[in-house]
Amino acid sequence: MKSLAISAYSFYKGRKKYGHYYNKELDFLLSSDANLQEQAAREQLEVFLKKIKSLSTVYSLNEHPDIFQLPIIDKQFVLSHYSKILTEKPYITVHSSGTSGQPLTVPYNQHAYQKEYAFWWYHRSFAGIKRGDRVATIMGHKVVPVKKDRPPFWVMNFHENQLIFSSYHLSQKNLNYYVAKLNEFKPQLIHAYPSSIYLLARYILENDIRMEFAPAMIQTASETTLDFQRETIEKAFNARVFIWYGNTEYCGHITECPEGKLHVQPYHSFVRFVNDQGKDVQPGEDGYIVGTNFTNTTFPLINYNTKDVARVSVDQTCSCGRGGIIVDYISGRIEDYIITPEGRMVGRLDHLFKHAEFVRNAQLEQDRIDRLIIRIEKEDGYNSRIEREIAQEAVKRLGDKMNIEFDYVNEIPKNKNGKFKFIVQRLDVNKFGGKG
Repeated sequence: MKSLAISAYSFYKGRKKYGHYYNKELDFLLSSDANLQEQAAREQLEVFLKKIKSLSTVYSLNEHPDIFQLPIIDKQFVLSHYSKILTEKPYITVHSSGTSGQPLTVPYNQHAYQKEYAFWWYHRSFAGIKRGDRVATIMGHKVVPVKKDRPPFWVMNFHENQLIFSSYHLSQKNLNYYVAKLNEFKPQLIHAYPSSIYLLARYILENDIRMEFAPAMIQTASETTLDFQRETIEKAFNARVFIWYGNTEYCGHITECPEGKLHVQPYHSFVRFVNDQGKDVQPGEDGYIVGTNFTNTTFPLINYNTKDVARVSVDQTCSCGRGGIIVDYISGRIEDYIITPEGRMVGRLDHLFKHAEFVRNAQLEQDRIDRLIIRIEKEDGYNSRIEREIAQEAVKRLGDKMNIEFDYVNEIPKNKNGKFKFIVQRLDVNKFGGKG
């Protein structure tokens, strides 16, 4: 009955997601090259800015607005000017989770909403995935009660040929049920939080389980995909991980190509990377992802600072030919940094565990400027030598003024939305200096 109800709801949502604009935009994405997409993006941005000049009084736009000269806004600005930004009755509204602050409800017009799903399936096409193929999803859906302690921990959406797994029941005693169900379903695509699919991958390797299928794509989203997670996932499933980055505001879309490079999708939205002073960064530097979605005229966000951080690559070439600015990595939000006693902000600390054996999972927590707590789920074989090596790696990156403490737990808890936070930052990072 639950599967039928979810399938019926999916059919209703499908009529919202997959319509005229979806088909038009997906056809364009599949049939056009990078040059044509970038040209179309420039033209649409120009039309968008002129239209918003006549629709909205929030932005001070002249006759020929230059987006690089316009102010950069953030979530607080949007919340303060919400009713003035809204220009018309929305086709649909979506709520952000608010994991890093106050939630935001974002209204969309029909074009922007359906275009977003065209980009979902465009990315999946990189591995030959199309609608109707078997999809397994592990993305925070509350498909069964949290207190449920016996399978099934999943539900079938027949309308989209999608098996939806709970990400709230991934305990050691339940992982075998998940693996068995995946082997039975044999999805061509696994769409998952990286932390969720990583737990399954660890279990598969630890127990020498033979997977009876190899998905064409594992698409990770909504969390930063850490290097050690990718390595384990790809080994366990004998499949490629493709990173997908997006946000509820539809301001910025970055996807991983078959060559393993992360490309900004210029036809999705106009994206800049800026520093704390609002200046565009140079290749090789970290910057905030600042986006303008030129399709969503219902709720126009111009130069919207997502507060997510990425590094612009020095090498802007890729043999895939898909174009767009290339980034080396997406670090996640500014809250995903550790602050040193000297005021430096350091990200990408998953490298502490690159060569650490017998670490099932790990988390970093900072509650004082001079203390880092390294929380570890350890396995048999973990010893004091491994602890010393992890601590030494931390000192190399954070300096000897940072006190390193270890906290060993049976299981690292997730957030209420099922996501895993690799870095738990208790300090107010906005009170400290720039990234560096």
